[in-house]
Amino acid sequence: MKRRHIAIVLPLFALLWAVALPARASDSSQLMTALKAMPAQADKFRSMMSDLNASQFHLVNAAGLTDSADIRTSLKKDASQLSDLRETLSHTTVTGADGVVVPLRKVLLTKNVSIDQVIGIMVGTDGQITLFYQ
Repeated sequence: MKRRHIAIVLPLFALLWAVALPARASDSSQLMTALKAMPAQADKFRSMMSDLNASQFHLVNAAGLTDSADIRTSLKKDASQLSDLRETLSHTTVTGADGVVVPLRKVLLTKNVSIDQVIGIMVGTDGQITLFYQ
């Protein structure tokens, strides 16, 4: 009986653990695409702001990817757009799994990410939002 419970709980725990961990970017092309399209992606995000939930957000750690000269140049060139995106994110609220509306800042902090670490955004056609951070 005890082993059956473990057999049920262990895969569920592994699934929850995998979902809770931030994703890692596989290559810099995703980040570069997000940086080049930042104004359009930020506008898409703003159009969705009235109906966001916490499960729509996926985090990608791009710390190792910012070593690319192209990405560093893009981040410097688009500093004002990045500042604007961060300002928008700081005023964003989302509905949590429990139905309570909370600031996005709090959701990110539960994953040890601050809004100041965000360097890009990509809004998918399915409504999923990827935030790149470093």
